[in-house]
Amino acid sequence: MASLQDSDPIIRDYMIKHSLPQIYKALLAGLCVSCPEDPLHFIEEKIQSILEDQDFEICWHTFIDKDKQISSLAGGIVYDIFGNPEDSLCMSHLLEKAYYCYRTNLTKMCFVGWKSYISKKKMKAARLVERMKETEMYHKQRQIKLAYSKWTAWVQFRKQRQKDAVRKLQKVQESVHCRNAIAAWRHVVQDAKRAKEYFKRLERDIQESQNSEIQQGDGQDKLSLLPNKLSLKIFQSLGVRDLLKCAQVCHSWKAIAQNSSLWTEIDFSPEASWITDQTVERILRVHRVYVISVNLCSCTMVQESSFRRISHCRNLQELDLSECPHLNDETMKMILEGCRSLLHLNLAFTHITNATIRGLSRCCLTLRSLSLAYCASFSDKGLQYLIKGKGCYRLTYLDLSGCSQISVNGFTYVAEACSSLQKIVLDDLPTLTDICVQVLVSRCRALTAISLLDSPYLSDVAFKTMAEVISLIKIQIEGNNRMTDSSLKALCRSSLKLREVQMSDCTRMTDASLKSLGSLTKLCNLNVSGCIKVTDMGIHYITEGPSAVELRELDLSYCPKLTDLFLKRISQKCSNLTHLRVCFCENLTDNGFECLDNCASLISLDITGCKIHDKGLAALGTNHTLRKLTVAECVFITDNGIKMFCRQCHRLELLDVCQCVCLSDRAIRALSFFCRTIATVRIAGCPKMTDTSVKYLTRIGHFLKELDVSGCPLLTDRTPSFLLCCCLQLRSISMLYCKNISKQAALKLQRRVQHWKHSHDDAPYSLD
Repeated sequence: MASLQDSDPIIRDYMIKHSLPQIYKALLAGLCVSCPEDPLHFIEEKIQSILEDQDFEICWHTFIDKDKQISSLAGGIVYDIFGNPEDSLCMSHLLEKAYYCYRTNLTKMCFVGWKSYISKKKMKAARLVERMKETEMYHKQRQIKLAYSKWTAWVQFRKQRQKDAVRKLQKVQESVHCRNAIAAWRHVVQDAKRAKEYFKRLERDIQESQNSEIQQGDGQDKLSLLPNKLSLKIFQSLGVRDLLKCAQVCHSWKAIAQNSSLWTEIDFSPEASWITDQTVERILRVHRVYVISVNLCSCTMVQESSFRRISHCRNLQELDLSECPHLNDETMKMILEGCRSLLHLNLAFTHITNATIRGLSRCCLTLRSLSLAYCASFSDKGLQYLIKGKGCYRLTYLDLSGCSQISVNGFTYVAEACSSLQKIVLDDLPTLTDICVQVLVSRCRALTAISLLDSPYLSDVAFKTMAEVISLIKIQIEGNNRMTDSSLKALCRSSLKLREVQMSDCTRMTDASLKSLGSLTKLCNLNVSGCIKVTDMGIHYITEGPSAVELRELDLSYCPKLTDLFLKRISQKCSNLTHLRVCFCENLTDNGFECLDNCASLISLDITGCKIHDKGLAALGTNHTLRKLTVAECVFITDNGIKMFCRQCHRLELLDVCQCVCLSDRAIRALSFFCRTIATVRIAGCPKMTDTSVKYLTRIGHFLKELDVSGCPLLTDRTPSFLLCCCLQLRSISMLYCKNISKQAALKLQRRVQHWKHSHDDAPYSLD
């Protein structure tokens, strides 16, 4: 077959047409099997038979006799080569299978070869593309590098030129500034010289008047003989009323009392009950040039003429007009236009409106502190004026307590106009919401102190927003039932410099909050009164934290779960604690109070409503640093307990034993005998106290400044007479519900003190 494939096509076609390969095969098979003696004759004979029969079918065994058995080796070879005649029937089928298998293998081989070829071709193309990309990248980087090198050189050249230009411009600018500064300095020096000459002239006139008046005096007392500086030092401790009285003593005292250095800071508030326009005008007319501070708080009789006189004080820096009922927008306009140097302004509890706030935005360019507490007549529109004007943008302190009319828009205006605020007070605002606080702190990033007392609708959202935006030093919260431990945790994490924290009456606060507070390093004032879930474990976190030695003031009142254990920890760890309040902590006993004798720094202690006995009170007396003690409503305390306490604590300055029903005159006798420096005594609601108690207090009358004897039914008119004779330093007296003290006798004291209370009404249940 291979020879036919390689032969000439014409010859090949001819051989196939005449079946020459089959004839050759049949003749060869016959020769091999029959083995004739004359092979040529055999071949000739067989060819002749083929020629005679044209339809003769030729197979390889055609010329083999059927009766002959193939037993020889040659026959076996023929069968191996051409197959057994009996198997001729299935040869075609096997050939088809073989052909199909052969074709399949050949196709598969071709496909695999083609696939391999295509894969190699693709890989080659991919490598080529990758190399092209690398080549392009390299080319681009090279071009960029070249461009960057050229650009860098150009930039350096431009910068050098700019530096040279800036240096030349700076020289020109410095010379111009220097020239302007010298010119301004010359003007300032001239103004300073004129002002100095003016004040010298005033001082000279005053000195001349003083000398003339002293020479005309009718006597030379010891005070008049002192040097002028010492006399002024003595007179500086006097109030307005005392200075006016001293000016009427003699000419020399009048000259000292009228010295302008005594009238730079005028406080009319303690004398509010009698201060009138005439008094204010007389003082300010003489000393207006030197006045830098005026306090008219609660001066109800002051009217327009006084406010007009205040507007003439051009150097005024601090002004307090709170609780002045006659203050209105017109008088405030005069003051603001006249006093352009105001730094601190208090308008709390007044009837000002939007017009005043508009004036603030126009005139008060230097204002730092502003109080509009409980001013209900202005609105959001007034706060909007703060944005439009040039004033108030330097405010660092703002008090909007009680201004419940302010909405979210109002707080937006405040935040935009007063972005430099450092402290803001938002007490008593039941309408304050989370959105208001969020709007405020979003702009006022410099806030370090915020007060939110009695704002019950603030939730964790507001406090967490604070923690994200600002870093506080002081925060005050009271009466909030929505705030949880997570808020305080966030605040402590962001405000590491927190020094003062008040979380009173926040009922959802637990020991977890105190754990967060315990991590602070600078905490010095902590108030968690009314947090009923706080236990000894919470105080453990505070005492074991880094701020234990920094803690100065601690208020744990109304925390019923606290026991003596926390007092022991405080006495051991809080070595610098000065003020402690544990009012109405029901589980505290004498054993706990005995531990406080180790608090060597404790100055003030308030244990109102605690179950302390004479033993515990006597143990407190061993703490010699204690200056103020409040044991009101401690019904188990007796005269012996007060005596044992006072015998050891000689430097006591304040004692409050209100509603200690077991105490009598003996307790006050021990107090007056042992505690010679006592300045404040409160014995309200002690039914056994008599006039003898007050008589004992007159022994220390030269120190006594405040006395409360309300609800003591056994006191008579002798009490006011004792106080009039011996208590010259008395400034406050309360005689409410004293039926046996007549109004006539009580009124004699009114002229001597600053704060006076008296009534004949029946005592309320709490004082019975």
